Amino acid sequence: MNHMSPYGRRSDKHGDRTTRTSSTRTVKLVITAAIVLAASSLALTAVAVSPLLHESFPFQKPTRVMIPAKLAAAEEGEQEQSVAPTGLEPSPSAAEPSVTPVVDESAPPVQPKVETKPPVVPDKKPQTPVKQKVIYLTFDDGPGKYTEPLLDILERYQIHGTFFMIGNQLSSHKEAVNQTLETGHYIGLHSMTHNKKKLYNGNDSAKFVEEFTKEQQLFEKLTGTTPKLIRAPYGSKPEIGEKFRGDIAKAGFKMWDWTVDSKDWKYPDSPSSILKEVKRQTHRNTEVILLHEKAQTVKVLPQIIEYLQSKGYAFAVYKPDQHFTVNFGNDPRL
Repeated sequence: MNHMSPYGRRSDKHGDRTTRTSSTRTVKLVITAAIVLAASSLALTAVAVSPLLHESFPFQKPTRVMIPAKLAAAEEGEQEQSVAPTGLEPSPSAAEPSVTPVVDESAPPVQPKVETKPPVVPDKKPQTPVKQKVIYLTFDDGPGKYTEPLLDILERYQIHGTFFMIGNQLSSHKEAVNQTLETGHYIGLHSMTHNKKKLYNGNDSAKFVEEFTKEQQLFEKLTGTTPKLIRAPYGSKPEIGEKFRGDIAKAGFKMWDWTVDSKDWKYPDSPSSILKEVKRQTHRNTEVILLHEKAQTVKVLPQIIEYLQSKGYAFAVYKPDQHFTVNFGNDPRL
């Protein structure tokens, strides 16, 4: 049995310690190198991935929202009331962008919306619409030298009239007849002769109907139109009775008398008297005024028109499709 010296034993122990120390250092170096490599790899990966993350999740700057002063104060009050009993304020969500409220002192205060109910309107009876007041200006005994002056006045006031012309005067005043039609006026028939004795021979309507039929044919030949509205010379009363009116209707005519007699034929030297008659008699919603183609009528016509306008009357011209009854017998057949 060999026995080592103390020195030998110490040498062996020292050798074992040296071996263990060297192994430990080697392990530490390997671990350190692995950590360095891993850190480098992570750094490189972060550098490579950073642009992709920036494109997919762009970072936004805090949004500045302009909030009126009173609205901001109201919101702060609401937030104070909504704090939990524990006194802990909820943390803002990380997914939501940071919002920095900025109070705009110059902005007008926000007015609260107030729901109002429509006022209660007491039940009322429907109002009857006001009927338009209408005037028909009618002129007898043309055509003649006063036809064109009358047309000029009507044109000046932008209104139209209804003319009842005598058949025996049509051919010698064809220009006046055509001008009357072309400017939008209506021409009715006023017999061929305007002769009272020929037209009203007792209760016989033959001469009357004959004259108007003859004038109608002449008028059609001169103008190409066939008027059916007539006015009986001197009016239909008292000469034209019920049977007489029936004969006129059978001949295909309509007949107008008037509601206002201006009596311009009676006052050749007093136009003011004519105006007084018109004022005195005009009071209905619809009026048919009798005038004549005379010098005094030309003088007073502007005053008549302006007076009627001041009373709210509109002016109309006769239209066959809007015919209504205006005869002294109130006969609906005419």
